[in-house]
Amino acid sequence: MTESEKLRDALENMVWQFAYRGVINEHRNLSTGGLSALEEAFGVLDWADPHYPPETIGCAAEGCDNWGSAGTPTVDGYRHFCSDHSKEWREASDAYRADRAAADHEQGG
Repeated sequence: MTESEKLRDALENMVWQFAYRGVINEHRNLSTGGLSALEEAFGVLDWADPHYPPETIGCAAEGCDNWGSAGTPTVDGYRHFCSDHSKEWREASDAYRADRAAADHEQGG
């Protein structure tokens, strides 16, 4: 990775941390909120304001348009869920892990 690529990656990580998160027409987006430092960073990254990231970034609960804020292992792999759905998915994942542990124990594992 070149120095330029490292700097761009660091800038994008900072934008992800500090940009405003919103939902417009059921699509998650990042916005500068009018802050000049973020406006400059969006420009360097060649992002529109608002920037629409890949749909995989949000809550994995079907029909939910919120941002994913908590991650947990699930039957379908690691998923992110919003605060509204993370508890139910965490409980389902705990039950899944308990079932797996019981099955492993029965098989002598």
